[in-house]
Amino acid sequence: MKLIYSLILVMTIALNCCQSFSMGSNKIDYSKIENQVGQQQCFTSSNQLPTSYSSSYVMLSFNGNYPTPSGIQQSSFLESGFVNIDLIGQQLYVDFLFDNGNTKTKGNLWGFGTNSTQYVSVNVNGTDYCFQQPLSYSASSLEGLKYVGDFELGTVQCDMFSVNPGDLGNSSNVGLLVDKSDCSLISGSTENINNTPSGYTLTNYYYYNPSADSSYFQLPSICLNQPNSKQLKLKSSSVQLPKVFGNLPF
Repeated sequence: MKLIYSLILVMTIALNCCQSFSMGSNKIDYSKIENQVGQQQCFTSSNQLPTSYSSSYVMLSFNGNYPTPSGIQQSSFLESGFVNIDLIGQQLYVDFLFDNGNTKTKGNLWGFGTNSTQYVSVNVNGTDYCFQQPLSYSASSLEGLKYVGDFELGTVQCDMFSVNPGDLGNSSNVGLLVDKSDCSLISGSTENINNTPSGYTLTNYYYYNPSADSSYFQLPSICLNQPNSKQLKLKSSSVQLPKVFGNLPF
């Protein structure tokens, strides 16, 4: 119940934020930034696009749209963790904690584009398990990244973009706030549209670093060993995967 109350409160804030995006009425004091008045500062050329990055994150969803094998479905949850992504080397890592009020899952995921394989490590009743699976994530295309305008989050001057919704198709509007001073990720939002049930997702990024740490791509021994009989039995049940990769802009 506490989770639901928290989701309602935070998504109310997120809704107000999304409405502000649409209205374009935000007023910014540009005196803090030289030669950046009303101008796009980030991602104006291909060499500004990130090739790797890492960041902590907190993600809140209230009935937000998410792609599944059976189509777009809605989900409410809280997820937090850390992502480490090398877009050139096609490697990714996430340490995540997922909580939808009924199920809480703590785990790690390693993804490798070179062999289209991912490894998911989860802890169940005090025991660690690791599963090898076909890669279910890929780097998003930036072809749909469009500059919308300027925004101010707290005292941070931001470029605001609309983002290619990827697997969400035409079911969602996706927005992104980027710090004008260093083009670091600040916040992302998703709004359900086109006759899908109302819903919103808000993701905030913390301690953004424009590079990846290669040590995170090393698999632990549990993922290198053959699964035991208990793990094989558990594998037949669904394993919760992190939601954050479905909302990352790249």
